[in-house]
Amino acid sequence: MIRPRWDLLRTGFERADRATSRRRSAQDQEMVERVRLRLTDYAAEWALSQDAFARMAAALHTSWGAPTDRRPGAPASIHWAAGADTTLVLEHTGDSVHLELVTNKRLSLDDELLRMDEEGLL
Repeated sequence: MIRPRWDLLRTGFERADRATSRRRSAQDQEMVERVRLRLTDYAAEWALSQDAFARMAAALHTSWGAPTDRRPGAPASIHWAAGADTTLVLEHTGDSVHLELVTNKRLSLDDELLRMDEEGLL
């Protein structure tokens, strides 16, 4: 499965030519679908990142309440509703821990892509 690993942050310092104006109007109609932060360095040992995941999960449980979804496995993740349209996701990828704010639409599309990949449709 191919997933984008970055996005361009528009700073407002672009050149003001015609092509830029068209591109800017197209970008204004889009929105950020996900903000992802790596909370730990890449760890060679599972125990270090697992401990960080458990401690962050406990802190988020204290702040946000009970999670709305838990997904064991690799990668393991815990989800909290962060409004009507977004979800806060804590993810343990094995070698690091990530915290992500993602739109529910994007999360649903990711789940669909994963299901299609598992069924060999991609």
